[in-house]
Amino acid sequence: MIFLAMALAATPPSALTAAQQSDLACVAALATLAEKQRIGSAPSDAPDVRQSGKIWAGIVGSRITAQSGQPRELVAVAMGEAAAAEFQRPSDPARINFCALQMLAELAATDTIDKPLPKPVKSK
Repeated sequence: MIFLAMALAATPPSALTAAQQSDLACVAALATLAEKQRIGSAPSDAPDVRQSGKIWAGIVGSRITAQSGQPRELVAVAMGEAAAAEFQRPSDPARINFCALQMLAELAATDTIDKPLPKPVKSK
């Protein structure tokens, strides 16, 4: 048990990859959109991401934590900083649409994975 703890401690967390940084940027873009939707200043043609964005942010955070070895708190801080920086930028509809599509595809895949298989149909 002690050996396992020492082995884990000897493996330092890795830096975030470009894909992980891109995921953080997408979470930040959608978090900014969700906040603007909450206060009523979002474009009317933007997809509603208030609920699905929270779920996806949790999935992305868990994935980045598992892949990078970074503590969950550090990943949460990185998400918060990315969202704060994103909130200061002008809205980019193309980026929002790209991120929303990425989020919806991942949520659909997760939803499919979590559902039980249908019961087999008995042949006649």
